[in-house]
Amino acid sequence: MAVIHNSELEDQIHKLNAIGIALSSEQNLNNLLERIVREACHFTHADGGSLYIIEDKRLNFTVAQTESLQKRDGEKEPFKSFYLPLSKHSIAGYVAITGELLNIPDVYKIPPTVAYQINKQFDAQNNYRSKSMLVVPMRDSSGSVTGVLQLINSLTASGEVVPFEQKYESLVLSLASQAAVAIRNVKLFAEIKNLFKSLVRYSAKAIDARSPHTAGHSGRVAKYSVRIADSINRETEGRLGETHFSPEEIEELRMAGWLHDIGKIGVRESVLEKANKLTRVELEVIRQRFEGIRVGIQNGYLREKVQALSKGNGGLVEVEKMQDEIERQMQEIDAAFAFVQQINVPGYLNNEALSRLQKLAERTYSDSSGELCYFLTRHEFENLSVVKGNLTPGEYEEIQAHVAYTIDILEKIPFTKDLRNIPKHAAGHHEYLDGSGYPLGLKGSEISLPARILCIADIFDALSSPDRPYKKAIPIEKTLAILQEEARAGKIDSDIVELFIRRKLYENPALEDEDE
Repeated sequence: MAVIHNSELEDQIHKLNAIGIALSSEQNLNNLLERIVREACHFTHADGGSLYIIEDKRLNFTVAQTESLQKRDGEKEPFKSFYLPLSKHSIAGYVAITGELLNIPDVYKIPPTVAYQINKQFDAQNNYRSKSMLVVPMRDSSGSVTGVLQLINSLTASGEVVPFEQKYESLVLSLASQAAVAIRNVKLFAEIKNLFKSLVRYSAKAIDARSPHTAGHSGRVAKYSVRIADSINRETEGRLGETHFSPEEIEELRMAGWLHDIGKIGVRESVLEKANKLTRVELEVIRQRFEGIRVGIQNGYLREKVQALSKGNGGLVEVEKMQDEIERQMQEIDAAFAFVQQINVPGYLNNEALSRLQKLAERTYSDSSGELCYFLTRHEFENLSVVKGNLTPGEYEEIQAHVAYTIDILEKIPFTKDLRNIPKHAAGHHEYLDGSGYPLGLKGSEISLPARILCIADIFDALSSPDRPYKKAIPIEKTLAILQEEARAGKIDSDIVELFIRRKLYENPALEDEDE
């Protein structure tokens, strides 16, 4: 048995600890698996190595590295993982099932009395000779075998293939256990991240779904925003050419896109769903009121007619005049209601129409009990007198408040370090570079680049989507023209708008099918 001297043992333990620290800091599973094999090969002077993960009673052959082949053949196509049966017939399968360590001097000379045998297909395809092999089980913290680390062809300093020294067995077992725990931690972290992403997406979808007219908006804003960031990474000139988003920053932007409207949970559905200035029910109330006014006029006419006719033939002329006046008043009532219907639709209310509405609201009539009433209520007049759009000042403030609600909600979420800027980015999607936005009236450099991206993505989707209750979809050409006009006015980032239009980031028809 080989003897390890104290100094050599200390050196090996030091290397093992350093590898363990390196493995624990890696969060990308593919990078982690590659690193495990690479470190194990370096540690034991192995020419190559493989790693297998036990999944669903199968072996997932995830990594294969062979240094001599890479030097001989140059760059090769990336290894593609595949599954193998979990069986004692293969060397890796045997170790996975039994949990035994195998240190084989020559895999071509395995006795026929053991269950496992070498598969020579790899050697034949690559003109390679596998000889010595050290195969160890990877055990997690509970002692369960979760995978297999397989090292091939231990090399001397001169390049001669020799058996793996026994002194490496316990050290590689320790490394394999560290690797198993690191793999489990990375998978657990990935599962937690995926769970969080799912909660974010479905929370945003649930809030969007409160109004069928905004369903899908948050997801589309997130996707447009990621497209913009990816395109910025491909720029080589100008201000954007000096900017680069890391994968973590792009993921943070995606989450901010999903969450930018989460504050709408605090906005009344009647405001979110408001299609016209007055609802159908409210408009029907006015119709019935005006119908009642018509009936009142007719009843008054009938009473006056009876009184006039009681005067004999002299009352006929008076009745005829009354009838003309009644018809005029009826036409006037019908025209008033038609006018109300017309201005109830969102649009621009000019001064002439506003003056006419004010006069109508100030008109009075007597109800059935003789009480004097106005043609329109204060609520009806306030809504119908909206000059542009369909929201009253109070309702518009309520809509704007969704950003403040978003900030309040997101700042209470304990985001991880790589997602810590989500509240700031999401809260800035209605801020304008000239300071005219809300809720904080930020200007210029006070608005982060991700927030500027979200702002443009939000505006584009709001204008171009056909599902808004208060408007029809604006054609793409006009939507892009509006973005350019806003950029020229100094409200939104002109470089991002130019990139968005030049690369036609709005044009991909597969938007709804992109990965979330």
